[in-house]
Amino acid sequence: MLLPLIVILSVAGLLFNYLFERMVVFNSQISGAYKVNRMIRETHADEIPILGSSRAEGGFIPDSLGKDFFNYGLSGSKYDVTLFFLEEECKKTKSRPWIILNLDLDGLLHGLGDVGNYVPNTNYKAVKDLLGSEYQPFFNIPFIKYYGRYESYYRDYLNEKMQLTKFTNKGASIEKNVLTKKQFDELVEQRRKSSTAFVNDSGLMQKLVGLITAHPERQFLFVISPYHESFFAQYVPDGETNFANRLQLYKNVHLLDFSNMPLPDDMFMNTSHLNLKGAIKFNRQLRDTLTVMGVK
Repeated sequence: MLLPLIVILSVAGLLFNYLFERMVVFNSQISGAYKVNRMIRETHADEIPILGSSRAEGGFIPDSLGKDFFNYGLSGSKYDVTLFFLEEECKKTKSRPWIILNLDLDGLLHGLGDVGNYVPNTNYKAVKDLLGSEYQPFFNIPFIKYYGRYESYYRDYLNEKMQLTKFTNKGASIEKNVLTKKQFDELVEQRRKSSTAFVNDSGLMQKLVGLITAHPERQFLFVISPYHESFFAQYVPDGETNFANRLQLYKNVHLLDFSNMPLPDDMFMNTSHLNLKGAIKFNRQLRDTLTVMGVK
């Protein structure tokens, strides 16, 4: 009596898993899981990828830059994730050589962000390796692997479809709301008391340099998007200077620094992230620079 029930439940679980992935998880371009899947499973010959953290996801508007850009930024992630995307991108044969890499001023550090971004593709070795100790064997069991994560996938799906508080565009997810002056002033005060230094993990730096030197056919464009001026009150730039000097050694590497781009307070979501108003202005200036460079 139990065997038919087990078979029915197994089939139902597999069917639900298939439909959930196709209709929700992989049906939202702002979903981290969609972005990981797109990077490892699809090749778009003319696409120029934008890689990075939440400052990439919430600051770069693909359609403002050109018709073939896509934003792979992942909130909460650090440069180990960026390098995962970069390595997968470099495996592809592309008609356009450019890769845009968002650069955060805390340096090259480790941080996965939401593990749910990787769960649908843990059968892919590079994803499993990236997860490291975060990997769990039940990630390979359909239906069960999403336990406790269904809400976050639905949230991304609904945010893209409804766009109540977020503007979305080809992977970009940008905050529409503007903080009150009081709220933003409190963030500025906290930032002025906080010290930030540009720190490079040696292993990540070595991997980055290895990818750059192994792929002279690709053009690596690092972009530092705007920060609020209060960010620099106690910022230690030595590591950034050393990193920039190292990049200048390679002919296929370019650096655009918009970190000090003057923007009013109402164009920031917080002291390190733009809102939609600020992103629109930043992307107009970035687009003009890219056009001069021949990136379009």
